[in-house]
Amino acid sequence: MNRKKAFLAVAGMVMGASLITPSVLAEDGDIGVRSADCNTWSKNGTTGYAYCSGLGQVAAHRVKIVCVDTRGVEVTFYGPWVGNAKTSKRKCPGTEGGRVGILRVGSEIKD
Repeated sequence: MNRKKAFLAVAGMVMGASLITPSVLAEDGDIGVRSADCNTWSKNGTTGYAYCSGLGQVAAHRVKIVCVDTRGVEVTFYGPWVGNAKTSKRKCPGTEGGRVGILRVGSEIKD
């Protein structure tokens, strides 16, 4: 057998083994399945908050707010990324004098 055929045979075995590994791991239960619980709210119509738990140790989340001014212009802002069981907050800029307020509050999660 020449070197190219030998290499392809070994590569095929390695790829085949990697396809089997996930199914073997799945037999132990639902490994890696998490259930995040996130709550979002606004305070005074100017600051948005997001609190998430159940994310695991490596995941993070942040608050996402949509601010609207008196002309109806909507702009999206994000709070800082924070870890599990922490609160992310963000205030709409220009809220002094009631010219800007929060239209929507949500959250964004990353693994």
